[in-house]
Formats: sequence, structure tokens, C-alpha cells
Amino acid sequence: MLCTFLAVLLSQHPIAVLESGTRIEFEDTAEVGARVVQTAYGNYDASLDPIASVADAAHDLKLLAPLRELDYKAWLSRVAERGLISVIYADKPPQEFAAARLEALEKWGHRLDRLPGKTDRDERVELLWKKIQKASDADQALLTGELLREVSLSSVRQKRRVSLADLGRALDSKDVELRRAACRLAGYQQEVSTQHRLSKLSLTDASALVRPAAAEAMMAMDEERALGRWAVELWTSRKDSERIHAAEHLGNFGENNEDVLKTLIYALGSADYQAPGQYVFFGKQVAIISDFDVEVANNAVIADPQISVVTDGVVLHVRIISVNLSRTITGSLQRLTKADFGHDRKAWMRWYDARQK
Repeated sequence: MLCTFLAVLLSQHPIAVLESGTRIEFEDTAEVGARVVQTAYGNYDASLDPIASVADAAHDLKLLAPLRELDYKAWLSRVAERGLISVIYADKPPQEFAAARLEALEKWGHRLDRLPGKTDRDERVELLWKKIQKASDADQALLTGELLREVSLSSVRQKRRVSLADLGRALDSKDVELRRAACRLAGYQQEVSTQHRLSKLSLTDASALVRPAAAEAMMAMDEERALGRWAVELWTSRKDSERIHAAEHLGNFGENNEDVLKTLIYALGSADYQAPGQYVFFGKQVAIISDFDVEVANNAVIADPQISVVTDGVVLHVRIISVNLSRTITGSLQRLTKADFGHDRKAWMRWYDARQK
């Protein structure tokens, strides 16, 4: 039913194929050689890449339709490559792919312009931000992409940035998509004063759209601090949901980081602890000669070394690992290592032990 509806929709909006091979649907008319493609979502600047031909969008959609049920992400990627923006706009994906859909729209929004051509540059950021606050989820994603293009990080003029006060209000908004847009902008503008709020959103926000956006913004500002915060929350938080979200972020952003791998493995291994009040130490001890006891006997000097032990490491309070958290950790380990032991905790521990030898 959905594909039939989209096919009818796209029969009214054929595809302009540019000289570079870029494809984008248009409305009304498009002539070969034209240097502007007018779409339902703004104008595409083709001044350096004019229209070479026109194609049938409905035919492309029909060929791609079977892929949607088999591999949604692959289908979404193909649709985006072919410039079928209205298909992505109208699509209702499975919940786990909602963020991917918004990301695809945001990327296209980065290339479109829906403001009047004579709009003063200093007014563009403010106008787009006002539109975002009133828009729907799909429109917000398109407008967010356009706004990210307009924001100037090199300019000292505040009109070319979204103000910190506006971002703060948006981060507290009940509008899920607006919170997501605010996270994206905070990370892009490097608003370091929002890090604490972003950290909280990454762990506690009820929306699966907002948490990854907040996490990505944290990584854009301070990767080490972000990973460290999630590692601490994985070990110390009293809420299982926050520990699960921390493990998810570590798995999504901790690639090629040995400390992240250790954090996840040690947390998984702590499932052996049966009581919630125990502690585990991670670190090392180094023996050094700190002094000598000197004794003179028969004209000889005998020095008896005094040995001291220097301890370097960290002691963490071990909390019981729930079944859901254990499965999240093993899933993160799979993403980071490409090894596949499923949710078999003991197999993961054996794998790690063998890796250290």
C-alpha cells in the first residue's frame, strides 16, 4: 500500500539527472541545461552541475520496493542516492530506523534552500531556527540540515549562530525532534557549556532519536570526556536504564579504543559478583627500593634495602549486572570487535583472556 502511494506521488515528481550523475526529484518543470532544480523542499543549486536529463522516479521506486523489507538501511541509502526525497519524507520506518530516516533527510536538507533568494545572510539563521520550531519531524530534519550549512563558526557575528539561550530552551522542549535538532547544533557550534545537559540527555532522554544525537554532540566536543562519562555511568549508576544507554554509546563510539573495550569486558565479568556491596580493583603495583638500612660489621658496609609498593589504579563499586545490561554489553562488544559470541558471557571472557596472552 505504501509503495503504491509513493509510486503515484513520484509519478508527479520526476527525477532530474545532473551532469555529475547526481539525481534529485523536481516539481513543475526542469529543462536540460537548467542550473537550478526546484523541489518541493527548496531549491537545489546546480550552477556548476546543470541538468543533463530527466528520469522516471516511479520506475526506480518499483525496482527498490522489495529491498525495503529485507534491509531497510540499504533501501534508505539507495533511495537517498537517487534523490527521492519525498519517498523518505512520507515513509514510516520501523522504530529502530527512525533516526536513520531523519539523518538521510538532514543530509539532503544541507543541499537545499527554501528561503527566498534575496534573504539577507544575517537573517537566514534566525529565520531557519524559527521554522524548525514550528515544523514537523521530517521538515525539522530537512531544515536542520539547511541550518547547519548556514551557521558560520568562523564569524564573530552572533546572528550567524543559534544563541546559547535558544539552544537551552530547545534542549528542555517537549518536542522530541526539536531536542534532537538542538543537540545537533550544540555539537556543531561546539557549545561546551551544554556538555553536562547533553550528557544527561544521552542517558535519560526517553527518545531513541535524542539520545544518539546528544551522544554524537558530546563526542564532537570532547571525545575523551564523553567516553569517560559513559564508562563511569556504566559502573556507578543506580539506574539500569542509564547503564544500558551508557553501554550502547560506548559500543557506538568506542571503536579502536582499548580502554572502552576493557570497560565493557570488566563490567561484563563483574556479573560473577553475587553481592552489590563488593569492590573490584583495576591497576598495577610496582615494587621500588625506597631506602637502605645500613649496618657496619667487620670493616664492611652491609646495606639492607627497604622495599615499598606503589599502587596505581582505580577501585570501582561493583553492581549486579542485569540480563538486559549484559545483552547490551555483549552487543556493544560485537560492534567494536567484530567477534561474534552472541550473548554468551563466559565465551566473551575466554576470548578476552586469550587475547591478553
